[in-house]
Amino acid sequence: MELLWLISTVLLYSLLSYLWKAFDRRRNQNCYLLDYVCYKPSDDCKLPTDLCSKVVMRNKRLSLPDYKFLLKVVVNSGISEETYGPRSIVQGAREECPTLDDCFEEVDDCMFTTLDELFHRTGFSPAAVDVLVVNISMFAPSPSLTSRVVSRYNMREDVKTFNLSGMGCSASPVAIDLVNNVFKSRKRTLAVVVTSDWYSGTDRSMMLGNCLFRSGGCSFMLTNDPSLKHRAKMNLKCLVRTHIGANDNAYNCAMQKEDDEGRVGFHLSNSLPKAAVRAFSKNLQRLAPKRCESRRFTLSGRSGTGC
Repeated sequence: MELLWLISTVLLYSLLSYLWKAFDRRRNQNCYLLDYVCYKPSDDCKLPTDLCSKVVMRNKRLSLPDYKFLLKVVVNSGISEETYGPRSIVQGAREECPTLDDCFEEVDDCMFTTLDELFHRTGFSPAAVDVLVVNISMFAPSPSLTSRVVSRYNMREDVKTFNLSGMGCSASPVAIDLVNNVFKSRKRTLAVVVTSDWYSGTDRSMMLGNCLFRSGGCSFMLTNDPSLKHRAKMNLKCLVRTHIGANDNAYNCAMQKEDDEGRVGFHLSNSLPKAAVRAFSKNLQRLAPKRCESRRFTLSGRSGTGC
């Protein structure tokens, strides 16, 4: 009887230990958004419609049809009078050939302004950060931008840093997915993500980006610490990613390249809407079964209606 009691006790302890570890592991795999700060440049970088017209008129290479095209894009894009642009473009000093210092000035202003406010709001010091992710699509200097942040805030030597570039509009979801995967293997982790994103030629596929993308950025703090759950603004329930880069049209729809005159710009092709719809469809096929109740999803499939 004593042997049977001992075996039963060991088995019960092992079962309880396994259940507790499974519960603790699942509890620490959440991804909570503690806070975020959106970047707002200073007023000297404001780019209202009348100033946009002056910036466009400064480009002597543009023909009358080019002026009309840019004006149409500006009007139809829905950009307000409160939008902002890079200081080098607004002031018109070096818009055709910005220097490395111009790039650092724009990036530093975005990163450090939002990070200062983020640390102030949350009450966490930079030394408390375990994971740092910075994604800037079109600017990848050396040392990296993550090293620049670590140096500025004197972060710990064991902080995990990831520098992403060339990701375009998908950079933020990629960064969140990266942090979410790190959370699966590290308990009670604090992560900070920093994300942000001029062409002077006459290629319309490249001029389009000048009107659609201005100055902007954001810093946000994530954690999987269950003790901070009550402070979270949001909780990540599900995230899916689909990479359609194997498709030639999708691969070439948004690309940094030179025009016929050798000026570097960001090319947006007419295949971009099709690639976006394809990616959205693929993501929805993976996301819908995860978020819809099985019975409702079955009924929706039969009736042809959405969730």
